[in-house]
Amino acid sequence: MRLLGYPCLITGASSGIGRAIALRFAREGAHLVIAARREALLRSLAEEIHAISPRSRVLVVPTDLRDPEQVRRMVEYAHAEFGALEIVVNNAGVGYFAPVTELELPLIEELWAVNVRAAILCTHYVVPRMLERKRGTLIYIASLAGKHGVKNGSVYAATKFALRGFAESVFLEVRSANIRVAVICPGSVATEFAGMGSTPRERALQAEHVAEAALLAASLPIGATVSEIELRPTNPN
Repeated sequence: MRLLGYPCLITGASSGIGRAIALRFAREGAHLVIAARREALLRSLAEEIHAISPRSRVLVVPTDLRDPEQVRRMVEYAHAEFGALEIVVNNAGVGYFAPVTELELPLIEELWAVNVRAAILCTHYVVPRMLERKRGTLIYIASLAGKHGVKNGSVYAATKFALRGFAESVFLEVRSANIRVAVICPGSVATEFAGMGSTPRERALQAEHVAEAALLAASLPIGATVSEIELRPTNPN
């Protein structure tokens, strides 16, 4: 088992990519802190994890990542239970799509709060203990929209560009302490966001594909880092 006994925090774990990563990591023996707003879905996921990996500890932490104080408490609770986190997956995200002239301010603010600020704050709180231990892996789930503009998705794309830039800069700060930083940029994925792009749902990536990329980033030997993974459907047409 490649992650046996590793404490891992996954945000946005209640569905989609985050859920798939949690299940995949559990199969590799990880202990899991799963965070999202929808507590009922988190508890259902915890039951699934216990069924496939009875030795994995699972902490359910209902968290509204739009709220900075809740982000702080989430990490504080994880540290209190595990002492330190080996892997942190900043996956939580929202997607609102409309022409920039039509996207309303509350949605713009939520896009930035969840897609960017929550990841920054989570990193701010988890990195000090990683620096003390001189090890750890930070994974950021971005998007190909963070590398190429998206019509009617300007603000969403801007958040993913920002997330990539943040992660790349953090790596320059922490790599001397053997802390790895990986960014995963999927194309269209068949999740709750599906239907927003041009790829038919039946030809889109599956959340499990992204989970395999996350596992690769998390399980390489300590001296190796995958800085960025672009993940695309093989045949989107």
